[in-house]
Amino acid sequence: TWHYNLKSPRILPEIELPMSALGAFRLALLFFISGVASRFLIARLGAGRYAWDRVRRLLPAILFAMFVVIPPQTYIELVDKGVWHGDYWTFWTTQYLPAKQALVRPLHKTMPTWDHVWFVVYLLVYSLPFALGFAITHRAKKTGRHRIPVAVLMIAPALALAASGVLQFAVFPRTDALFNDWGSHVGWVSMFALGAYVAGYDAFWETVRRYRAVSLAVAALLLAARSLVNDPYWSAFNGLYAWTMVCTLSGFAAQYLNRPSKALSHLNEAVLPIYILHQPILLFAAYTIFKLNLPLPLEAAAIAATTAAGCFAIYEIVIRPFGIMRFFFGLKFRSMPAASALPPPVSLRA
Repeated sequence: TWHYNLKSPRILPEIELPMSALGAFRLALLFFISGVASRFLIARLGAGRYAWDRVRRLLPAILFAMFVVIPPQTYIELVDKGVWHGDYWTFWTTQYLPAKQALVRPLHKTMPTWDHVWFVVYLLVYSLPFALGFAITHRAKKTGRHRIPVAVLMIAPALALAASGVLQFAVFPRTDALFNDWGSHVGWVSMFALGAYVAGYDAFWETVRRYRAVSLAVAALLLAARSLVNDPYWSAFNGLYAWTMVCTLSGFAAQYLNRPSKALSHLNEAVLPIYILHQPILLFAAYTIFKLNLPLPLEAAAIAATTAAGCFAIYEIVIRPFGIMRFFFGLKFRSMPAASALPPPVSLRA
């Protein structure tokens, strides 16, 4: 029943709980993993080259998404809602690119828009101060290194995400618009910074690995508690639940994925292009399949399968082999092994 660009006319409230359970932690996990990967990348490249790498790879991807990838999904949404009745080319050239807002103003939208690619925008913005901070602390650092105790790292992120949830409910509603999204920034910056800090911190990864079953049980209890309360307590429990799930998944990853893998490297490289592609393909699949009036389980399976197959097919056939397409989707011109988002078996020593 919550807002989305395009929804099935046959809504099932019963599936909202599992959908909410998955959605609660996915962005926290993405920013955490991005922080881990950024720490390994900056250690290899240095602060200056890292900052340039982020701008060179993420900025073209953002712009290409805004002006080429996202317009079709905006078009589908407007057609579905009866706002636009013309063809796509006319919409793109006379409405979207000229930034005419009359069509989308009643929907509280803007054109052009970065829509779901807000995550990449935030990642770019967070990466630049991180590079500056790394350069300053790296030069100032003397022999010896004082680590924050793991116990603190287990508690502080949970409090940050809980505070972020309460702020979004009470003071700064989430906007994904960067400049007026302060409640979200509290949580996302915390996750990115934490990921950067714990990369290569063996004691942290050993802790989440050893207690992964415990954190999973705690997450289940928090999820149950969340369903029994209303805001602002719901938002606070949601943040606590999100962090325990990040710990749980990090623990299972440290146990089972912390080894060289060609398949994992291949998937790591595909993450950004598939993230950019997934929503336009999802909306196109849903818009087409909704008209078939399939049984609901079959409809859901068909949309999921079509979205996944479409994303991987476009990545493998259109993006991965061609340098110019790699550039527009944030990849290096040459296909090189992607840096794993998971920590290596030994500590990162700067």
